[in-house]
Amino acid sequence: MKKSTNTTLKPVANVQFSDEQIKAIVKHFEEKGSIPGNKIVCTATGKLTTCVGPWRAKKIKEYGGIENLLRNYKCRGVNKALRAEKIKAIGTKTSKKAQKEEINYTIPQMKITERKPLQGQELIDATKTSSQRPDIYLNDNRSCNNCGFCDICLNSLKKVS
Repeated sequence: MKKSTNTTLKPVANVQFSDEQIKAIVKHFEEKGSIPGNKIVCTATGKLTTCVGPWRAKKIKEYGGIENLLRNYKCRGVNKALRAEKIKAIGTKTSKKAQKEEINYTIPQMKITERKPLQGQELIDATKTSSQRPDIYLNDNRSCNNCGFCDICLNSLKKVS
């Protein structure tokens, strides 16, 4: 972007203010409280931005004065691009850290035991509280016909037809 050779105080797109113009605009702002043309030039892209009212006051405070604002102002698009690059950089750093760190979880050991089939008195006691073959009971019209455990079953729901 080129420096202005223009002596007017109004900004022109893609042309930065010269030092003389900045001094003149600062003097004008101190006298009248406004920027000539109400526009400022982005130092990165040369894009013109309207600078009036509370937004102007906020930016002057943010940049630390009208002169710093005119010399260093970056428009919204540039700031957005810078934030996106910063976020990408932070994202890659954290993912690399996550890859380097190994997380060790303590998983409790399962007790693997083989289940032995019930026999004798254990089987008779088990039939008191539950049916050993509920599929036969339900499929045979709620009767225990054709069940192999019918002889030893003590369940209260036992029904033989």
